[in-house]
Amino acid sequence: MKKLLLEAAATSLLVAAGAASAQSDSLEAGKKVYEAHCVQCHDSGKMGAPVLSDASVWEGLTEIPWSEVHALHLEDGLVTDAADDPAKGITAEQMDAATNYILSIVKKK
Repeated sequence: MKKLLLEAAATSLLVAAGAASAQSDSLEAGKKVYEAHCVQCHDSGKMGAPVLSDASVWEGLTEIPWSEVHALHLEDGLVTDAADDPAKGITAEQMDAATNYILSIVKKK
């Protein structure tokens, strides 16, 4: 019985470690997308983008459903078609990764 409990505990720890590693990998991917496509606006406030380092502007924004963020950025033109827009051509998956990265930062503040 003791051996079964120890095995179950060890399995649980391995599963938790794997989930933490996957989350870390996902956040790293989001960070790369942010640095490549989002940093120009979200570090400076260009085009009215909420600045990542200013926690006060994110109050309430972190509760917006993903579908609305997606619509605002990808469908309604906040990610413009301008040739010099660093976010031009960003995919929904990249937006999701970047959003998760941003949320991981602003929710810590």
